[in-house]
Amino acid sequence: VHLPGGVQRVRTAQDARDMRQFFAEGDLVSAEVHNVQNDGTLVLHTRSLRYGKLENGCLKICPPSLIPRRKNHYVVMLGNMDVLWGTNGYIWIQRKLPDAPQQDNKEAPLADIQEKLRRQHANEPVLPDEREAIARLGNAIDCLKMIYAMVTPESVERIYRESVNQQVRIQDMLRPDMVVSLTAFLREKK
Repeated sequence: VHLPGGVQRVRTAQDARDMRQFFAEGDLVSAEVHNVQNDGTLVLHTRSLRYGKLENGCLKICPPSLIPRRKNHYVVMLGNMDVLWGTNGYIWIQRKLPDAPQQDNKEAPLADIQEKLRRQHANEPVLPDEREAIARLGNAIDCLKMIYAMVTPESVERIYRESVNQQVRIQDMLRPDMVVSLTAFLREKK
């Protein structure tokens, strides 16, 4: 549980009852699976402020076998997109969270500043060019999924850039002939 000032503590029974103040059914959240109990109940862990409710983005789902394990599951792509690569096959794409400013004074704890930036990010509308980048990245993931190729940040970004270079409209990226063209680099002999 994150408390003001960045303090973390173990969840209590009261915290479990109060979760409806923070989340509703159907909300998307990111967390680490800390433990699976005997009855199948999951105990989730959020070790940093990067985890939590997912907002202002797009969820893509592909077979978990197509997503290789990574040391870091949060990847910044194209300089302005945050992508969360879940080994469960869920990939979350959103515009980049703003960086916390360098702190010279210790008036506000870093955790409070990060939480404020997170709320600001959630309340700020997604711009049209950001929506297009999210959609193009999502379609690049779908291209790889359609040919059963490994879905990695590098291959997704390569398809994204190839679609821009070929001036392929976002809505045309998933046409079979475009999928073949955009993924041709995967079939080239090395």
